[in-house]
Amino acid sequence: MATSPPTVLALKQFFLTTQTRVLSQPLAPTRDWLSNNKNNNTDDNTDDNTDDNNNDSEKTVPPLPEKAIDDALFKLNHRLQQHVKRAYAPQATRHVAEQIDRLYWDAAERAVGQAGEGWGEDEVEGGWLNVGADLANPQIALTLPLEWEDHTDHTNHPTATESSPETKHYTALATDLHALADRKSQAAARVARLRSLRALLEPFSSTSSSNPNPTGNPGAELGTEGTTNEGGQKGNGLGSVQENLVTRNGEVEAELQRMRMLLARVGGRVGLLQEQSADRSQEGERGKGVGDVEGEERRKVRALLDGL
Repeated sequence: MATSPPTVLALKQFFLTTQTRVLSQPLAPTRDWLSNNKNNNTDDNTDDNTDDNNNDSEKTVPPLPEKAIDDALFKLNHRLQQHVKRAYAPQATRHVAEQIDRLYWDAAERAVGQAGEGWGEDEVEGGWLNVGADLANPQIALTLPLEWEDHTDHTNHPTATESSPETKHYTALATDLHALADRKSQAAARVARLRSLRALLEPFSSTSSSNPNPTGNPGAELGTEGTTNEGGQKGNGLGSVQENLVTRNGEVEAELQRMRMLLARVGGRVGLLQEQSADRSQEGERGKGVGDVEGEERRKVRALLDGL
């Protein structure tokens, strides 16, 4: 059963644990230093016996006793172990490894986000080299080379002139990826064109629900109550579009018929009112003439009475 490759977290934690183990090793003097210390001790004893009366001899430093060295190393290693337990605890190592792993993931997410928002010319050209590059983006997929550079040393292996199976497999995969990227670009362009056409035809998606159905067939009308828009909501898509004025038996034709009937009735009433007003004016003129004669006679009578 094939084991899965180690993760970034596992690799970094293993590296940190290894380095911590190296730093936590107890300290010890080297063999050369111990031998030099013993040799100096022997030489100093010989020099003390032969040069007691020699005042010009240089005073040498006495060698360190082994017991003092052991005591100092014991205390130093004890403090070192305490420092390792405090500074290099397994929880701290795990925390540092998780931070490194988080940095890798953040870098990958930024690379994917840049691929979604759009790459610059230089970034697109080498975008497939970035960690976490989105090869589903046609702009990045098309930058993949169709042939993998084979770094085999042909000078040491003159017979190694053919490509390796891995190189052939990569070439096949890259070719398929380029073809899929082209198809995706064409499909995206077609989808964008169809969406623009749908946006233009959206006002004509359904007719007014108040339109009469001359055929009596519930399915004859273009827009019914069951018509739904893209969001799944029922409604009339022609709220902002004027209906066809030449539709047979449409609302405009019915309204014009009602206007004709109303116009005939109003015309008859207006003609009747004109005739009545003419008759009243004639009667008023006649009554005004009779009244004037009677008034003139009354004025004459009053003038006659005033003269008397």
